[in-house]
Amino acid sequence: MGLLETGQVFHSFDTLFSFTNQDVAVAVSGGSDSMGLLLLLSDWCKVNNLNLRVVSVNHQLRQGARKECEFVARVAKGLGWTHQTLYWKNDGSQGNLSLKAREGRYRVMSEWCQENGIEDVFLGHTLNDQAETVLMELKRKAGVDGLSAMPRTLSRFGVTWIRPLLDYSRVEIQEYLRTNNQEWILDPSNEDSQRTRIQFRNLMPELEEVGITAEGLSRVASNLQKTRQVVEYIIREKAEEMVSVSEVGEYVLNGDYWELPEEIREKLFARIIQFLSGDQYRPRQSAVNNCLTRTMAVNSATISNFVVQKGDNNCVRIFSDPKKKADPVDSNQLWNNRWRVSRVPGTGLRLGMLNMQGYNKLNLPTKKEITQGALLVSPALWTCDNDLVETIFKDFGTSAVFEDTKNKGAFLLFLEGN
Repeated sequence: MGLLETGQVFHSFDTLFSFTNQDVAVAVSGGSDSMGLLLLLSDWCKVNNLNLRVVSVNHQLRQGARKECEFVARVAKGLGWTHQTLYWKNDGSQGNLSLKAREGRYRVMSEWCQENGIEDVFLGHTLNDQAETVLMELKRKAGVDGLSAMPRTLSRFGVTWIRPLLDYSRVEIQEYLRTNNQEWILDPSNEDSQRTRIQFRNLMPELEEVGITAEGLSRVASNLQKTRQVVEYIIREKAEEMVSVSEVGEYVLNGDYWELPEEIREKLFARIIQFLSGDQYRPRQSAVNNCLTRTMAVNSATISNFVVQKGDNNCVRIFSDPKKKADPVDSNQLWNNRWRVSRVPGTGLRLGMLNMQGYNKLNLPTKKEITQGALLVSPALWTCDNDLVETIFKDFGTSAVFEDTKNKGAFLLFLEGN
């Protein structure tokens, strides 16, 4: 990577970074990609009078992980920057360990960022990573979302993640490191042929012989990202037009929803479920398709702890599954990943679901206006002796103010950032 190309990388830093904060973070594992990014960012931050914060995550899955973090810390110190090692621990639950570790890594870094007032984190993904991701998504028979692979910027967990090296190959990054006499760590997991990504990495030389190159696959991702932007624009437009949220938090898609093209219909629904659940990833297309098909056929289905019902005029109603009860919390805490309450009338009260006990105390006109299931999972204040104190309805308590953090406005903002 020559001087001119370094200048081009710096230009991408200028373009992608928000410059709203003097602090900027870079995630560094010690491998060549992230070490190259560290050196480049170090020079760029000094030119722009920015404070670079170097962070590594020890997943506590390999014995060498501690030494790798210590190596990064020494290099960061030599460059004049502080370093922080964060820790993620596997909870032992079932599931894809690599996926769990990746999500855990993003979560612990985002928590650290929020504690330290950091808004942007740079990541060292390269052109090769992008090409491998496209191949992995092809294997999954993915659509536009999957094949568009990794975006240059992504807002998630309250942090903006920036990938400025997607136009540069791993070979270029390693040559840059050699030119600057900088060592890097060889991750033994990159030799694990059981991993799908490594299988495709090893396959690339054969694909190149028939004209399928990393550059070409990356271009496919770039082209599909443009298509995805058009789809996302339509989704936001239709969400504004077709989505409403009831006072108890029930999401309602009007009957015109079923007239949308299948691609838009499924993606809008998937984004609602992702937003309400707080999951990092959207539900799989097959699960979305099965849920909507069943809803049309028998009027009701479930997906990701939510009930989906077909209502009057073919509208679609979405609310938390009453069978998946969210435990009550102290009244000053967020309940069900969604509801807050203020102006609480008294002390020692708990915020939880209305449930059948509270439902029976509501008058009949109120019950008829909203789906019973949505009413059951609406927020209410209870005493420790299970006496109902306040509900979201004015006809049963008027003091407390219930705030829905997953209202329509919040959903539209979520769509803007995704």
